[in-house]
Amino acid sequence: MDQCAVDELYEAFSVLAGSDPDHCSYPKGYMKRQAVFACNTCVQAGMEPAGVCLACANTCHDGHDICELYTKRNFRCDCGNEKFHGFKCKLDTDKEGQNVKNWYNHNYLGRYCSCDRPYPDEDDQVNEEMIQCIVCEDWFHEKHLQAPAVDCEALMEMICGRCMTRAPFLQTYAAHFADLNPIENLWGIVKRKMRNKRPKNADELKATVKETWASIPPQQCHKLITSMPPAGRTSSPDSVTAHSRVTECVLNELKAKDAASTRAGAVFWPYFWRAKLCTCTDCKRMYVKTGVPFLLDESDTLLAYEEKAKAEALTSEELLMSCITSLNHVQQLEIIHRERERESVCVCVCVCL
Repeated sequence: MDQCAVDELYEAFSVLAGSDPDHCSYPKGYMKRQAVFACNTCVQAGMEPAGVCLACANTCHDGHDICELYTKRNFRCDCGNEKFHGFKCKLDTDKEGQNVKNWYNHNYLGRYCSCDRPYPDEDDQVNEEMIQCIVCEDWFHEKHLQAPAVDCEALMEMICGRCMTRAPFLQTYAAHFADLNPIENLWGIVKRKMRNKRPKNADELKATVKETWASIPPQQCHKLITSMPPAGRTSSPDSVTAHSRVTECVLNELKAKDAASTRAGAVFWPYFWRAKLCTCTDCKRMYVKTGVPFLLDESDTLLAYEEKAKAEALTSEELLMSCITSLNHVQQLEIIHRERERESVCVCVCVCL
């Protein structure tokens, strides 16, 4: 394999570098976050859902129909337990019958989004990119978010409408922190639409940006504007940090500023928002009751996991190459192709419209 291909695989596998490709993760217990896979060969329709770690996907299920689920939190490898009906893990045979603390959604059965469809979907000619909710960890089509999807560096996380309903206190925080800049959101939409385009020069890039910008309907712009908090409501990160030092409950203070109107659909959040959640005793109990105590852990974020994995990959080339060499040539080419598709043309340049 030439160096260019290795470099591209290196980038594509930077996330997987956070998981061990050679040793089953089961002895480590319920890991904070790891790459998880479902085996459609071993766990078929009508059976209980199950997931396996990266090492078991590489070794125990080599040649099987494997579905990548990206990363999941607080998961313990199921490979070879009673859900596999006699199939034994080759890497760790000393496993309990079930991992009772694992939480499964329909992703493990090959279905995604509120539409409960597979991905890729043979009946969908577009197969648009999907976005993951940080709470339920399900993946959603943009068209089913019931909110304008954004893709800008300032807005790093998404919580789906169902999870916003499940944890209603988030509406108060959303009124003060979410979707802070509609212009950045618009440029994010342009970037998403341009991901599959390949302009060859500056003139083609300019023309493509103009065409893409013109394709955004006025209704979508209106939704972005109306999603902004009213003047005077938005709280800066610094102001909330200062307030949290002198008030007993940040959430109550935000409520006192203005009653939060309930937002329909998904909400996109800036990178700093978790650090601004109240940490008083009552709020911590509320997080546990609503099933979201992990929101207080900033290392829980996918961004933190990816950055940690990339840093470890840079200092552990042997581990990374083990991931790469575990794939056959066709799989390596598929990874390279997938990585190239993800690369988008940089539109962070001033283009005269």
